[in-house]
Amino acid sequence: MNRWTTWVLPVLLCAGQLALWPGGDLPSVAAVAGTAVILLIGLALGLRTSRPVEVTVAVAAGISLGTWVAPGAQLVAFPGDALLVISFADQVALFSVAALRSYRATVLTLVGLVLWQAPLTVARDGVTGDLLPDLIFAAVLYVVVAAFGRRRARWRADRSEAARRLAEATRAQRDAADAERRRLARELHDVTAHHLTSIVVNASAAQMLAAKRPELHAEALDYATRTGRDTLAALRELVAIMPLDAEPSPESVPALGDLADDFRQLGQVITVTVPPGRLPPALAAAVHGIAREALTNTLRYAPGAKVDIELRHTGDHTELVIDDAGSAAAPTATGLGGGRGTDGMRDRAVALGGTLVSGPRDGGGWRVHATFPHVTTATPQIRLRGMVGAALRRVRSDTVIDGALVAATLLLPVLGLALDVHSPAAATLILLALLSHSLPLFWRRTRPWWTLAAVALTAWTAPLLFGTGGAPADSAPTFLFTIGADLIAVYSVAARGTRPGLTWLAPIAATASWSLSLAVMVLTAPQDPPRTELPAGAVMATASIAVVAVLVAIALALPMTAAWLTGWAIRRRRTRRLDHEHHGVATALAQAAARTHEERTRVATGLRDAVLHHAAEVPAAAEAGDLPRVLTAARQALTAMRALLDGLGRTPPPTAPTPGPHRSRPGPG
Repeated sequence: MNRWTTWVLPVLLCAGQLALWPGGDLPSVAAVAGTAVILLIGLALGLRTSRPVEVTVAVAAGISLGTWVAPGAQLVAFPGDALLVISFADQVALFSVAALRSYRATVLTLVGLVLWQAPLTVARDGVTGDLLPDLIFAAVLYVVVAAFGRRRARWRADRSEAARRLAEATRAQRDAADAERRRLARELHDVTAHHLTSIVVNASAAQMLAAKRPELHAEALDYATRTGRDTLAALRELVAIMPLDAEPSPESVPALGDLADDFRQLGQVITVTVPPGRLPPALAAAVHGIAREALTNTLRYAPGAKVDIELRHTGDHTELVIDDAGSAAAPTATGLGGGRGTDGMRDRAVALGGTLVSGPRDGGGWRVHATFPHVTTATPQIRLRGMVGAALRRVRSDTVIDGALVAATLLLPVLGLALDVHSPAAATLILLALLSHSLPLFWRRTRPWWTLAAVALTAWTAPLLFGTGGAPADSAPTFLFTIGADLIAVYSVAARGTRPGLTWLAPIAATASWSLSLAVMVLTAPQDPPRTELPAGAVMATASIAVVAVLVAIALALPMTAAWLTGWAIRRRRTRRLDHEHHGVATALAQAAARTHEERTRVATGLRDAVLHHAAEVPAAAEAGDLPRVLTAARQALTAMRALLDGLGRTPPPTAPTPGPHRSRPGPG
């Protein structure tokens, strides 16, 4: 609602009220005061979208002042109706509170208005026998208005949620390629770091110590054979599944102890401390990826150094700390990193809402410290309570509105029943018939077709009562006012019924049932004085019923069609809105999936064309016993992989000096 449409209703209320009173009266103190109060109420209503609670207080105060200065004579319908038009302002304000503020604010405002009505009614009419009914009617009216306001609030919340989903889907579509590029770079870097780097380190060490420890030559070849095959299998699996699927399942991630065992075979001295119990899959995957990257960096820059890995739970966080003591030996393999290690570790932590700090530690060595927030069971419980509360509030508002509709359909029939004098037994039977006809409306939202069937069926309770003598002849007009339930049932089928293409049957079925039942009731109701003769034969009786039914059906055609068209228009509007929202989200998500698939396909092609043949050369050279060729092939595979990663768009950090024995480590990679 924009600022101009916000003022339409206040202007109309003020114009209607000024036309009623003071109207064309000669200027007087009361007229001037009344005009001022009316304009102030209208001005306050114009601000209801920004400060609805304060506007409600101002409106109540304005109506109180207006009641004080307005004349007590009857102007239209009843004594003291001078403020008849502007008196709707408090209901408009209450609706705004219910639509724009919390459930608690709505209840407090509702109670305040009900309490305010008591002294206002006494000041206007005095203490009369109608005081209690008037207060009850005002309270019921306020409850119904608040219920409609809460439904409007839910509608606004649904639209906001739809807009949020669309914005998220649009953002996902825009960022899909970049996010997938970063994820693929991280995964490819992990394969590069853990497998190919370890082969280079092992082969380099075997070549450097060939004279002193010749047995390392065979060990390096054996390690290159096994690890090269694992690397080749991993790369081929990536090429195969990359265009089809996303990340591997976190449940398949090995434990930290198994990861440490792999690096101990490369000469690392590793101590692992982990708490009992299993980590959530996503957290386990992040911890494993960070630890693997940190250990690979230690293998590059501090071979043989003691490494301590500790995973601990502290308060509402889980921490992973990886310390290495540094090494007096020069790095075994320099220049293998691409500068992406720290970024990849940090991405893993941030993806779970955590942080990561990496850098030198006091006394030498290097520390990687990652912190992850806990995902406790309290959050789902709190969310569940909120969902239950929202569901209860939704049930309350819908029930109140449906109850108001049922009461509205019963108002005139029950009033007519009360005005006629009947025996208690007859009044009870008629009241039960009226209730059976209206109460099915409580199920009109969830079972509209069944509601229509029940309403159409219970329309025959009237001729049944008259045919059995359970209702006197003068009660026939009471049943004429029950048509409201049929109109609401037809509307509900058109607006909510399944099989939308068949909802046009609803007005036909309701019209036929009500017309026939009314015709039978009219022709079978006892007469006063009694009939002297009945229609001659069944043919004449049937013809009479048919004629009356056709006449009634013609009269009902317009209101029934109008009820169906109203429901159909509302369904169409709702369907278009939901289709627009869902189509926007689905389109954005489909485009995001397409971009993601395109990025995976591109990377898979790069792996197949640029990396795989170098990776396949590693185990082949190892099986042939050619260690220099193993080292060359592994380095070429690393170079090709680095070129592929550079093509994914991540800019490497500035090159740092080559680390010395007591290094200041560059960005791990």
